[in-house]
Amino acid sequence: MNRLLKKVGTQSLLYFGVILIILFFIFPIYWIFGTAFKTPLDTFKLPPKFIFNPTLENFIVIINKTQFMELAINSIIASAGSTFLSILLSFPAAYSLARFRMKRKNDLAFMILSLRMFPPIAVAIPFFIMYKRIGLYDTRVGLLLLYTAFNIPLATWLLIGFIKEIPVDLEEAALVDGATHLQVFRKIVLPLISTGMMATAILCFIMSWNEFFLALILTGRNKTLPVFLYSFINFREIQWGPLMAAAAIMSSPIIIASIFVRKYLIRGLTLGAVKG
Repeated sequence: MNRLLKKVGTQSLLYFGVILIILFFIFPIYWIFGTAFKTPLDTFKLPPKFIFNPTLENFIVIINKTQFMELAINSIIASAGSTFLSILLSFPAAYSLARFRMKRKNDLAFMILSLRMFPPIAVAIPFFIMYKRIGLYDTRVGLLLLYTAFNIPLATWLLIGFIKEIPVDLEEAALVDGATHLQVFRKIVLPLISTGMMATAILCFIMSWNEFFLALILTGRNKTLPVFLYSFINFREIQWGPLMAAAAIMSSPIIIASIFVRKYLIRGLTLGAVKG
């Protein structure tokens, strides 16, 4: 009986701890969406009001009185385009490093990853000068190429690990049976690596979608949504309602996409973690 009570007590404490951790991470999301639907009076109420009459006033303000939709298109083009190009360019490089024999292959792979270690502030001024001279400053193409350059090292490194988990015997068996290298690549490698590619694409998209510093430095009129959020903060006040409404809209695609593709994300990031 004592053992049973001890086991129940331990499990109860464990569940209670898990619930507290979940609430700790969910509360900021709740606060963003809750404040987005509050009136200015409810926003500054002390103590905070958790039960209130929701309003769409803040959403109407950012959609009708700001450039939110235009800047959202900028973010979508830069993030989605850079994600596509990152996967397209990283996959051949990752496959070569994972499958082919070459001298100092590991050093080359680490050198590619080290490019992602550069802090953005260290390259902001050189990129600003270069973009000004070649006409890419304040353009969607400029942001797309820049985000691609920053995502390729991470995407390549992740895809190397995913490709290494695919047994080489499968490819060799297909070649022995008469398949060409292109058929092996298309019918065996790509289907098996799809979950890893999905996980890598999601991470690249999130990093591009949330990037702030480089977009602030290298854009003028064609800003992205993270830079747009900063416009609600000035030396006189912080417009909490419109700020939270814009943040809620901006975070919604990431939250929804993560929910729908969580299976692929978990399988991709844990691929190879457990070997039978």
